[in-house]
Amino acid sequence: MALLHLPLSAIDEAQLNRVIQAQAGEARDIEYKRESYGNADADHAEWLADVSSFANTAGGDLLIGIADKKGIPQALAPLTGNADDEILRLEQLARSGLQPRISNLEFRSIPVAAGGYVLLVRIPRSFNPPHRVIRQGQGQSRFWARSSAGKYEPNVDELRNLFTLAPQLTDRIQDFRASRIAQIVAQQAPVKLLDQTCMTMHIVPFSALDPRSVISLEKIEKDPSQFPPLASSSARTWRINFDGILRLSNANEKAGEQRAYVQVFRSGIVESVASSVAVGERPEGVPPRLLSYKIEGMMLLNGVRYLKTLAALGVEPPYAVLLSLIGVKGAAINVGIQANWADDDDITILDRDQLHFTEVILETVPRSNQELGVMLRPLIEQIANAAGRAKSSSYGPNGEYLHNFR
Repeated sequence: MALLHLPLSAIDEAQLNRVIQAQAGEARDIEYKRESYGNADADHAEWLADVSSFANTAGGDLLIGIADKKGIPQALAPLTGNADDEILRLEQLARSGLQPRISNLEFRSIPVAAGGYVLLVRIPRSFNPPHRVIRQGQGQSRFWARSSAGKYEPNVDELRNLFTLAPQLTDRIQDFRASRIAQIVAQQAPVKLLDQTCMTMHIVPFSALDPRSVISLEKIEKDPSQFPPLASSSARTWRINFDGILRLSNANEKAGEQRAYVQVFRSGIVESVASSVAVGERPEGVPPRLLSYKIEGMMLLNGVRYLKTLAALGVEPPYAVLLSLIGVKGAAINVGIQANWADDDDITILDRDQLHFTEVILETVPRSNQELGVMLRPLIEQIANAAGRAKSSSYGPNGEYLHNFR
């Protein structure tokens, strides 16, 4: 009887007693500790080994303040002292003692009626493994994994598998984008679009590649406005479909064509597509033009909303952010804020029908579109390259993103 199916906020003393009464023994995804970790080097190493073993395998819960006998929980053994201080201490140890860091550890102190608390540490499965324990000055650098019998040091073959997981994930993410782009080009998108000149943005949480990852459609259903279509923040129509939830740009859900849509997959992947992205009326004979400023604005303003909403739904980083432009051969791309129809020196004619910009991996959730602009700099620089510029003009001398979209 594990607790992983419950959100941390729902776990209380009664739930802990049920685990004890059920004699739920330690397994790959749960472990008990009577006491917290001490301050000696060996205690620190034990904490780091426990955390990394969960992260390198399938994730799990570490319950500190429960007495066990050979892995079988026996009784509550509440910790005393200040829970916040203890959480801060353990967080700092994990931050400095693991490489790469595990950014989304969760802690909950569960009060016990008789006094004290049990500390629950929820360690997510990592999609950037393997995490190793680094002990500066101690000559220790070790990898750990878990089985039903507890943590162990993986052999060479197991380590090889852990090291190849991240490249495999990258390949799967790229394959997903290619598959979805092919469907849009073949006019098999969830809705019929106004035209085939489109901007597509995909946000792929690494956790979405785990078949067990499912988000709550009911939570999104309560407020679909959390996922606005690109440049259509006032859109109100949406519907549940086979893949998840579909948000539309047209106020008429049954309209024959839609300018834009957002498909939120039940796995947590977000696909946001906008057609008619070339700027409006132009002189006869002049090619359609794309503005890099407009592309950046749609990507950043909507991207930060999508990412914050995913995090609120429990879909944690890392995330891959991918941008593509399709149906753009023969169009002009302009790096300025205005179309500048008469200034042919300020444009580049695109020589291919599809541009697939480099994917960027985010380890944290951005607080603003300017912060996201800094995170996505490799992608934004490539947009400038497509427009014939060696570097983007959207960054200041200290690397700050200069625009602030509203």
